[in-house]
Amino acid sequence: MNKQINCNDCLSLFITHDPKRRWGCKYFGFKSKFIPSLEVKRITGTECAYFSLKESKKLQKIDINNSNGRLA
Repeated sequence: MNKQINCNDCLSLFITHDPKRRWGCKYFGFKSKFIPSLEVKRITGTECAYFSLKESKKLQKIDINNSNGRLA
């Protein structure tokens, strides 16, 4: 199954103060008015190959997988 990359979970995403180019990618070094993964897909025709999951997201996935379903 092909899952679309979500830049909100990526280490390289940053938010700019430029209202015309709100999103940026540290890895590729550009700013855009669209989410960087959409720009990469539009220009190259492939998903971003440099997506790196944020550490906090990795921990959340581990906690969910090791949970027995109880909250307390």
